[in-house]
Amino acid sequence: MNKSHDKPYTAANLKLANLEYLIQNGQPVFGVFSQVKSINYLDYYSYLISQNSLPNWRKELKANQFCFIQILQPPYRVCLALATIKLATSAFVYIYNEDTQQLEVCEALQPLTHHTHLDGDGYQGQMAFTHTKLSVTLDFSPAQMNIALDSQYVAITAALARSAQPLAICTPTGRRGWTFTQKEPLTALSGHLLIKAKSKFHTDTPDVRPQKITFTDATIANLDWTLGYMRHETNWFWSCITSYLSDGRHFLLNLSMGVNETGASENACWLEGKIFYLPPVMFAREDSNIRSSQPDSLEPSIENVETDARISKPWRIYHQNLGWSNVDIDLSFTPITVYKKTDNFGVIASIFEQWIGFYNGEIRIRDEVIRLDNVMGLAEDHFAKW
Repeated sequence: MNKSHDKPYTAANLKLANLEYLIQNGQPVFGVFSQVKSINYLDYYSYLISQNSLPNWRKELKANQFCFIQILQPPYRVCLALATIKLATSAFVYIYNEDTQQLEVCEALQPLTHHTHLDGDGYQGQMAFTHTKLSVTLDFSPAQMNIALDSQYVAITAALARSAQPLAICTPTGRRGWTFTQKEPLTALSGHLLIKAKSKFHTDTPDVRPQKITFTDATIANLDWTLGYMRHETNWFWSCITSYLSDGRHFLLNLSMGVNETGASENACWLEGKIFYLPPVMFAREDSNIRSSQPDSLEPSIENVETDARISKPWRIYHQNLGWSNVDIDLSFTPITVYKKTDNFGVIASIFEQWIGFYNGEIRIRDEVIRLDNVMGLAEDHFAKW
């Protein structure tokens, strides 16, 4: 009998590889790793694309890359992202006040990679985006990452300590693609959130000065960094919680469906920085009437749809245990508001819904039971054609 089946799926109980390079002998290494130090995607060679080596500019053009960061400094929850599919590059930041339930969004879109700088990767590198509405620079190093963001309504400066136990995973995508993603909890070393006078949070006091909220060692965050050669059309569901549990422990949850097609799962949770690898899950969302199956607007749209949130039924995220796993997952997610963005430019299109709401339920990892009682988090439903 395999005694390891009785042990939790933690980094301490698993011997995961630490890779210097993801691409080796022209091919990606698939699996879950303790760390990958270089996402050398330009070394990738696929005989299914061409019998000859492709120039780097074509490899760069085909590779999608995006980064998402969530920062929790009660009562404020800040989410920001920078994404490029090379034909277009976008960025957004939104801030949510948990006390007043106000949501404020700033976003920008640019053709190709205009005013965008991409260097290195999420282990050691930089992503930068400059626009009149929003500018963001993300600097990555092995020990920490730095954020410098400025927008019409908020500004952020932050130094965030990185995790000793990230989730690093690479899986096949379609016939000739692959996707690498790294998720990890972060803790603040220094920095602040500046809510500017133009913010809707100050509408009741129009003469107010900008509000500065200093980050402390209790400020928590999470990182989601992804790069890969993805399907032309794809859809995924994603669940993310960054919070403190009722017993005071720092908790991060990452669950998805539709991202990793075979062989491995990006599902994991962290307790006080310790990673627990989780099995595949299913997402059940009944309120498909909220959005059409294809984008019908040629103009980007941003919505804070409180009416949608009221009629939106709870989602269910669960693991069907077939006897081989010592993990049980059964969660419900009740939406309260949404950042929704729809783009349709013919060749490329996107329906992006990132909901804020409350999680309830239970994650059981052998003898460890994590109970969620009205814990705030995110749930995402994303269709993309790129």
